[in-house]
Amino acid sequence: MLEGLARMRPHDESPGTLRAMDAKREIEALVASWDGEREPPAAMVDWASRFLASWRLDSVLEASS
Repeated sequence: MLEGLARMRPHDESPGTLRAMDAKREIEALVASWDGEREPPAAMVDWASRFLASWRLDSVLEASS
């Protein structure tokens, strides 16, 4: 079991994983501050636009193949 966890550690601590965890916390905070009744706040739209513009499509394509 410890060997399996040790093999997983590089993936858990990779820059991509850490970036995804940060992104998750950021969008959760934005969603929590939105009442859901009106259009999303500009900060949420700006964040999503920046996130999607920086998303590496090649990593998504590799994961799906």
